Amino acid sequence: MVIKARIPKLVSNLEKLALTLCVLFVSGALLFPDMLTAHIQPLIINALSVLGGPFFLLVNFLLISVIVLAISPLGQRKIGGEHTSVEFSTFGWLSMLFAAGMGSGLIFWGVAEPAMHVLQPPLKQSLYPDRQGAALAITLVNWGAHAWALYAVFGLVLGGLSHNSGKAGDISAPVLSVTTSFLSREGQLKCKYVIQLVAILAIFFGVVGTIANSTLLLRKGIELELGINSPWLVGLIIIMLLALLFSLSARLGLKKGIQTLSQFNVFLAFGVLIWLIMMVPLQPIIDVAISGVKFYSHLLVTGTWQLSSQLNDPAWANSWTYNYYFWWLAWGPFVGVFLAKISQGRPVWQYIVGVVIVPTFVTLIWFSVFSGSAIAWDSGHSSGIMAAIKTDYTKGLFVFFKQLGWQGGVLIWSSLLLLLIFVATSADSAILVIRNLAGTKSSHRFSLYVWSFTLALSSWVLLLQNNELLNRSIAIIGAVPFLFIFILQLIGFVKEFMKELQE
Repeated sequence: MVIKARIPKLVSNLEKLALTLCVLFVSGALLFPDMLTAHIQPLIINALSVLGGPFFLLVNFLLISVIVLAISPLGQRKIGGEHTSVEFSTFGWLSMLFAAGMGSGLIFWGVAEPAMHVLQPPLKQSLYPDRQGAALAITLVNWGAHAWALYAVFGLVLGGLSHNSGKAGDISAPVLSVTTSFLSREGQLKCKYVIQLVAILAIFFGVVGTIANSTLLLRKGIELELGINSPWLVGLIIIMLLALLFSLSARLGLKKGIQTLSQFNVFLAFGVLIWLIMMVPLQPIIDVAISGVKFYSHLLVTGTWQLSSQLNDPAWANSWTYNYYFWWLAWGPFVGVFLAKISQGRPVWQYIVGVVIVPTFVTLIWFSVFSGSAIAWDSGHSSGIMAAIKTDYTKGLFVFFKQLGWQGGVLIWSSLLLLLIFVATSADSAILVIRNLAGTKSSHRFSLYVWSFTLALSSWVLLLQNNELLNRSIAIIGAVPFLFIFILQLIGFVKEFMKELQE
């Protein structure tokens, strides 16, 4: 009776503590901005130098595991159990998972990242002689199958594939299954409390870094298009608009809010992609795609298992590949719970195809079209795209589109709208999961607005630093401690899953 009486208290205190910690961070960053760059950022970089390589090896194993699972007889199992039914259409499902996963990043980095890797190749040219193909390949390592496999594993662990582990998206259930033999009931409640708190903080800071990063690009586009030279005011207006959008979407819920926005954005994204393909030469895009796939295949088979040996400077991975994967880990708790929720009733093989294969293919097409056409245009017209990226990579997309006349103007505003909605769909999904983890009832609207305001304020404070690398470092603050929880989740999930198979 004593334990039962304490459960509501833990749940109600959890949201208060999480919000307090987030607000303290915002206050500290606002009052002592140098604290971020002088202390927090170096700590994160040092942690990545130690944990990045081993964690990326783990992700390699997870990618192989989900592929084996998909083609095995277990691939016929249903997410959530045999009696669950599919709630969302295939198109709605794919739209939501892609929008929540990393849609905003493709807009931000579509031109810039491959171009930066062409200017300063991270891969050894003796192994990867074609600069543009190598640039696309390492970009796909950062954004492709490995990243989506990590998300897929989160969804499987939390989606009820094992009847005793991860029921109903309970993020602590797999860990508690490991600790039952040596923790009392009260100890397990405390353990659950800590897991949910760390998960909330990981989600919060992961999304804050994304909002701040995306606002850099949105702000740059508006400044260039409208000639406004007031970066902090423009940034504040953008973040306020984002907060309004993701608050409204989160309030409307999955079907009316998140699914509707996600489907609209997928239509818009494909419209932008097709329009761009019709306006630029096709051959450079095909050439870079073929070369990129060739090198990416080599990296998948051998290179990613020994990534440091493939790089000109092994330390490069700390600020790029390993940083990305801890960012995906930070997003894992909310994307995993979200995937588990929207994927109920689908067979495992279909889930893995939808979560890993389809987004990887879309990512390949997107980066090939955007970077291939931009770099080829710059080579043929000496338009200054690469020079702009070298000085300020947030300009690359806009300098490229400005070469395309009035149609380029349409593409610029369409891309800004895409980015705005992709960020909103990620944030509203995150708020939905944060409130779920905190045990907040959906009818309690006040906490929704408090989380929206805190997210927006934190993003604006980070935006004031105008430091993209700092944004990425802040985004993974919660991911570093969550790594150990994730490992325990995997152990608990495998333990329960093997137990079921034996029975």
